[in-house]
Amino acid sequence: MLRQAGLDAEAQVVAARIQAVLTDEIHHRMKNMLTMVTAIVRQSLRAAPSLADAEAAIGARLIAMAKAHDLLLQLDWKSADLAGVLRAAVAQHDTAQGRILIRGDAVEVASAAVLPLSLLLNELCTNATKYGALSREGGAVTLSWAQEAGSLILRWVESGGPPVVAPGVKSFGTRLIESGIPRQFGGTGHLSFAPSGVVFEMTVPLDRLTT
Repeated sequence: MLRQAGLDAEAQVVAARIQAVLTDEIHHRMKNMLTMVTAIVRQSLRAAPSLADAEAAIGARLIAMAKAHDLLLQLDWKSADLAGVLRAAVAQHDTAQGRILIRGDAVEVASAAVLPLSLLLNELCTNATKYGALSREGGAVTLSWAQEAGSLILRWVESGGPPVVAPGVKSFGTRLIESGIPRQFGGTGHLSFAPSGVVFEMTVPLDRLTT
């Protein structure tokens, strides 16, 4: 009986430690999420020309976050195939089959990369739907990636849309695409406005996506 009591006490201590770790992890994730939501709301309100535009931008970005979290729950917060993550991120914008072509090497990305990648693709898709290739019938996007010298290079290339004109002022979405998310991965991003179509290229260390 004494031995069993000792085992029961030890089990309770282990269970209490596990519960403490889980509670800390949930607190950490919630804090990060609220910080991101606060930043999205603040920057969207600051950059939008009107309250209606701000409301639409905030709604779209929060929906993208929610979809990313749905994917994470399906994956049980484990690693995921990059192609699957990107397809899920662009699904709501790819209204005509084949308008967004996705191709690249098989790469497993860590769960922490899912949300930033989803937000990045949401911004690119939103801009393409409003002003770029996805705003016109017949327009298309090629989303590709490749591994090179320990880095992953992700490219978004639009074609078949209206003539592109570079914006006079960088919006919050543009800054998020070009610098915010690439820097989060320890990499670089470049957004160019060629007349034939918008091109975005992001280069990030592969190990920042996979761990």
